[in-house]
Amino acid sequence: MASEELDRLIHNLKRLHLAHAANNLEEHLRQGAHLKLGHLAFLARVMEAEVLARAETGTKRRLEQAQFPEILRIEDYDFKFQPTLNRKQLLDVAELGFVDGCQAVLFIGPSGVGKTHLAIGLGVRACAAGYQVRFARANELLKRLWAALADNTLDEVLEELSRPQVLVLDELTHGARKPEHDYATVFYELVARRYRRSAIVLTTNLGLDQWPDALGTPSLVTPALDRLLDASHTFVFPADAPSYRAQRRAAPGPLPRPRHGTRRGPAKPRSPR
Repeated sequence: MASEELDRLIHNLKRLHLAHAANNLEEHLRQGAHLKLGHLAFLARVMEAEVLARAETGTKRRLEQAQFPEILRIEDYDFKFQPTLNRKQLLDVAELGFVDGCQAVLFIGPSGVGKTHLAIGLGVRACAAGYQVRFARANELLKRLWAALADNTLDEVLEELSRPQVLVLDELTHGARKPEHDYATVFYELVARRYRRSAIVLTTNLGLDQWPDALGTPSLVTPALDRLLDASHTFVFPADAPSYRAQRRAAPGPLPRPRHGTRRGPAKPRSPR
């Protein structure tokens, strides 16, 4: 291909915002010539590479926006170390039907069993599949919501938290809540705002009967729990489950490859375990 034609083609590809194709055109041409590709096969190859590059860029952007403390994958979780965990149920949930179903996923158990790993793993999967995700430490978020209630900006903060299709709330526990700080009020508002509109993934070391002590007014904790448990996927670790954290040696692996195609429909409701 003449240099002038090549320059014009690259220029037009950039105008069409096909950056990967423009930046790698010469390499595509070399590979096409080597493989003796016809025009249609060559174009298909270039466009497929462009789609993959855009998907990877989108995944990276969504991971940054999610604000995960680290990248952890479901594939790296050692299910053999926690034999009481229903592996099949967890992998079914990891197919992300709960996102389209606007359902909750709850991980309940003692510290160190891998609840955060699994919650982040679901969030990473969701990012790779094209969903918007937000990660937050549960108690820190509750403090922010309570402060927003005090300065009359609660609606604005709740609107911000209602946008992501998946909200990951990690480590709901007994924090330094003052008696006059009724986190149950703002927690209920958060759950109600997202109920049947978007998904929540939550980890906690508290049994459900302990939530009022951690949050506040029982009469508001109960309806919040009712909404979370409605068609939820609940994983409960026994109190004597071994610490998974102490067994981690290797760093987290690479991100899962973006998945393409249509998203799955809503998952069938499941009863809490």
